[in-house]
Amino acid sequence: MTAVSVAAALLCSCSGFGLQKDYKYESQPLDPHVDMTAWEYMQSRDDLSEMVEAVEYTGMSDYYSQTDSCLTYLFLNNTAIANFRNAHAQVDKISYCDVDDVKRLLLYHIVVGEYHSLDRKLPVQPIYVKTLLDGEWGLMTLKVNKSSSNSIGSPIANGNIVANETSSNFRSKRISSVTSNVMPVNGVIHIFNDYSMFRKTDTDVTPY
Repeated sequence: MTAVSVAAALLCSCSGFGLQKDYKYESQPLDPHVDMTAWEYMQSRDDLSEMVEAVEYTGMSDYYSQTDSCLTYLFLNNTAIANFRNAHAQVDKISYCDVDDVKRLLLYHIVVGEYHSLDRKLPVQPIYVKTLLDGEWGLMTLKVNKSSSNSIGSPIANGNIVANETSSNFRSKRISSVTSNVMPVNGVIHIFNDYSMFRKTDTDVTPY
């Protein structure tokens, strides 16, 4: 096959992709919705395998599979769970940690209501939200990072979600999402590579 015929074949093979003919790019936002529950989505990702173990260990799968209300799920990837294991007991498996401590960890990372950066559902300034962990230990703030655009009136970008922005919730640890705005059928998911907790002072002994 000559070089000309090879080039022609390659051009023909691209015809099925529907290449845009004009130079003007017409953007189409990706659909963030996934046709599954938060629990099913968690099970579908290898980087969340340790969180799956934590949920199964505590018997909390119903919190992630329920469809009666929309919740904001702050998923903890394998790095985040490893950080908790090391800080908690320096163990190799989440099931070696105290089950009540793990349950409090998971309850703290579930927020009542839907908070995301789509359609201005979350402001760029931290706001207090209600987690499923009762009492003072459940205090958390959420915000979305500002858009990289400086245009006045431009929509907020689908940026990172920040929990416990520095100084917004006493001495609580700041964490920022690595994946944001995944929309399962029962709420919204943001994925973090570290865990947070409520801490009023530097000397607080948290319950987990």
